[in-house]
Amino acid sequence: MNENEVREKLSSVHNNSEYVRVYDTHPLELYLGKNEKGNPTLRYNGFFQPVKVIGNGMLEVKQVRTTNYNSLLFCFNSSDNLTLFYSFCEDIINQTANTTESDGYIEIVNRYNQWKKMFTNSSKLLSENEIMGLIGELLFLKEYAIDKYGTTMGLNGWSGPEPTHKDFSFMDSWFEIKTLNTFKKTISISSIEQLDGDTEGRLVVYSLEKMSPSFKGISLNETVKQVMDMLQLESDRDIFFEKLKQAGYSFNEVYDNYMYNYVSKDIYQVKSDFPRIKAEMLPNGVAKVQYEVLISSIQKFKE
Repeated sequence: MNENEVREKLSSVHNNSEYVRVYDTHPLELYLGKNEKGNPTLRYNGFFQPVKVIGNGMLEVKQVRTTNYNSLLFCFNSSDNLTLFYSFCEDIINQTANTTESDGYIEIVNRYNQWKKMFTNSSKLLSENEIMGLIGELLFLKEYAIDKYGTTMGLNGWSGPEPTHKDFSFMDSWFEIKTLNTFKKTISISSIEQLDGDTEGRLVVYSLEKMSPSFKGISLNETVKQVMDMLQLESDRDIFFEKLKQAGYSFNEVYDNYMYNYVSKDIYQVKSDFPRIKAEMLPNGVAKVQYEVLISSIQKFKE
């Protein structure tokens, strides 16, 4: 089941306390509908021993005992960010498609515990520069780091949300990721640490073109979802959600208004003669330096 099918199922329910089963062949009794307040709800009916599951203001979690079965309900209490709830339902439904009834409850609870970090009513939004920067790091994660090193090592090598580190480092390799609008002629380096190091590294530059929200291109929310879909281990998802939290990201539909066309990716070798400022070059008393590198001046370092 995909996100649009979840939306359609929920739209087909018009009355409070009414539910429709996600589909008859699913091994678990999962339903979509509205709770007694009329809020969109994912409901699981089954035979299980309840454990403590904590919700929040955006996603209320209820467990109800009836004469015939127990119910676990996830009720979405916000009028905004419904797309987040649709994605959550899609993931629960698809990830339990091969689950037995005896394991169903624990599997659902485990998936929810990974997702709950996303259900936050954060009023602080990332700036457009931060949005583009995070998109670039996520693109590198899914295009290179996970493919080359695997999900766990790829995620553990991502330190971009920590501002004083390289964005990615693996054993003796490091990568700094920059994401630019197509018209930019320079690359902003916000700290000495970004390009300094005893070993050679790589500067990876993504070029994106800002488009209208209706353009079918790259957005932050969709890129996050694409990486999530690559992660099968619960431990990997925990790492990923924690990294996103450190980066200041929580799902918000506002980010869907920032749509980009993927123009190019260029990789530069950061060698000894690469134009950069190193810590050893700083005069005594200078603690922090920000500078810009002309793209035209580093073409000979391009791989």
